Amino acid sequence: MNSIIVRYGEMGTKSRQTRKWFERILVNNISEALVSEGIEYKEVFSKHGRVIVRLNEVEKAKEVLPRVFGIVSISPAMEVEASLDKINKTALKLFRKKKRELGIEKPKFRVTARRITKEFPLNSIELQAKVGEFILESEDGEVDLTNYDIEVGIELMEGKAYIYTEKIYGWGGLPIGTQGKMVGILDSIEAGVAIFLMMKRGVEVIPVYVEGQGDEDLVRTLWRNLKKYSYGAKVRFTVVKNFESINDIIRHFGAKGVIRGIRKEVIDREIEEIIRRDAELFIVPVYYPVIAIPDEIFEKVRNAIYP
Repeated sequence: MNSIIVRYGEMGTKSRQTRKWFERILVNNISEALVSEGIEYKEVFSKHGRVIVRLNEVEKAKEVLPRVFGIVSISPAMEVEASLDKINKTALKLFRKKKRELGIEKPKFRVTARRITKEFPLNSIELQAKVGEFILESEDGEVDLTNYDIEVGIELMEGKAYIYTEKIYGWGGLPIGTQGKMVGILDSIEAGVAIFLMMKRGVEVIPVYVEGQGDEDLVRTLWRNLKKYSYGAKVRFTVVKNFESINDIIRHFGAKGVIRGIRKEVIDREIEEIIRRDAELFIVPVYYPVIAIPDEIFEKVRNAIYP
């Protein structure tokens, strides 16, 4: 493999100008993720609703990139010239590799093709048929468009073909840095989940621990794990002596809000008192993103940041 196809979702619903801005931030965050993890790459660029990463260390990169917010899925791929001969040979090679990995003598498979740009002479359906026929001439297999063991994917763009057999899902959302800054008060697992969800919405979170509020060792562990998802953020973990000091941090960074972790288990009277007190204490709005989220979402995020 010599490249990775990066797909995004929600960003694609924005206006053209906004989408281009989001794409630039996503490309920067991907580059930062690779550099911070010591992964060398040749190029990261966005075109036609895709981000392409050209690199040799694909196995390392595919473990890191799904943690970059804004990415819906990635596919390690072979980039080749878009000729039918090269597409056929590369698709067969990747099919054989996947077949060995699965240990299935006669796997069910399908071929999916998408012409992102239209210069290739065959349409998508014709290309799928040609590649599927070529594979069947060389290997035991059975075409099954629904219950398949292997999917050979082909994406064509500007004279290049990107061929893959694997799709790895990310967290989606928006790239960090697209929705401004907020202060995240990190004092519990609930707060860690709240910060994660706001980062997923594109917020650059300034993590703050107030001395004596929660287990500091737990908090530092949570932040070490959250940092693995914070590519694009430039701020550092901060310890303050009291809640009043947080307003100074808000002013310094121009933060637009405060994030707190409160779950529905807190009784209504206590929730009302906490919200009233927070509104009096802080000079910006306070957000409670985990106050009523479904348990399955909470547990999924908790397992990611505190396994």
